Amino acid sequence: MVYYTHFARDTPSDERKKLWNPAETLEIFNTDFGYEGSLTCVGDAPSQRRRCRNPIRADNRQLIMRTLEDIAYLDPHSPTVMSRLRAIAGPALCVRNHQGQARSILMDWQNNIQQLKPQIGERTRGTTTRVQSIKKENDDSMEELRAQLREMKELLAKMQQDREGYESREESAAKNRREEERERRREARRVEKERLEKEGLEEERLEKERLEEARLEKERVEKERLAKERLDKERKEREEKERLEGERAAQNERIRERAQKRRENAEREKRERERKEREEWDQLWTKYQERWEQFRSPAPREGNIRDAIPWPVKSASYSDVNASNVKEFLEKAMPKDANVAQLRKKECLKWHSDRFPRLLRGSHLPDVEQMMVNMIIRVVTDLINESARRSSDCID
Repeated sequence: MVYYTHFARDTPSDERKKLWNPAETLEIFNTDFGYEGSLTCVGDAPSQRRRCRNPIRADNRQLIMRTLEDIAYLDPHSPTVMSRLRAIAGPALCVRNHQGQARSILMDWQNNIQQLKPQIGERTRGTTTRVQSIKKENDDSMEELRAQLREMKELLAKMQQDREGYESREESAAKNRREEERERRREARRVEKERLEKEGLEEERLEKERLEEARLEKERVEKERLAKERLDKERKEREEKERLEGERAAQNERIRERAQKRRENAEREKRERERKEREEWDQLWTKYQERWEQFRSPAPREGNIRDAIPWPVKSASYSDVNASNVKEFLEKAMPKDANVAQLRKKECLKWHSDRFPRLLRGSHLPDVEQMMVNMIIRVVTDLINESARRSSDCID
């Protein structure tokens, strides 16, 4: 059994001593092996069948130690002690697992405190004297209250006797009858009033119910009307949307058809132009070859030598001979199904400076025409070289 020392209230403050050891009584410190004397979580770890060994925060440890130091000087059965212990029950438990055990821990502490007994040898005479003095004061107060109660009863009895002395029996009976009559009338008025109130309340209740039913019916009709309008609106919007989508789809289809027709017409016209252009270039190439045959023939030539030369331009005219026209003619007039490289080599041989003068058969070619012939040779040579480069690039 644990005991604590009890001091009288008149003990000087400088002579106060600790009345009990809260840390030992409440089992604050962990006594497990390896943790002896450590302030760990006071909660239980049921899965480990031991006390929790989780540390608590430093500020909570300081609060607990300060509180234990303060209540050591107080009577353990004082309400202040339990109030201070409630303040440290939560901080004495680890935050992660055992905050829910604060109530049970507080009950364990209270049970431990209730088992404390004051040491009989340490009781002082001042305590006994003070208790006797308080008891005597309480007895005196109770006796004084009893005397006052007796005086009040006597005074009431005297007043009753004086009243009966001043009133006669008849007056008392008449007064009683009048009182009864007034009471009956009051009761009748009260009953009538209650009846009218009930009828009024009933009528009011029925009127309220009727108005409520009418309101609910009106709300129901309004909701149905709004729902019907909403459905009609949604249906019309859906139909309008479908109509617009159909019109847009039809319009888009017409646009696509017109665009497709325009593309087909354009492609057809393009093919027709290309065909006509191809036919025109084929005819020009044929005429060009025919002029070359005539230029090579030994038949005597008539007119100027310049007009007899088969110039490689679209108009076959001397006046249109330039590098761009010659290049256009040699690129477009040559047959597409022929060996273009071979034809260009033949053209190069035709216009070569070593062979072309022999075709003149002794005629003198002016310097301007000679410059044109040289230009034609350059154009043909450039085309051959360009074709060779493209072939080389393809091979690479």
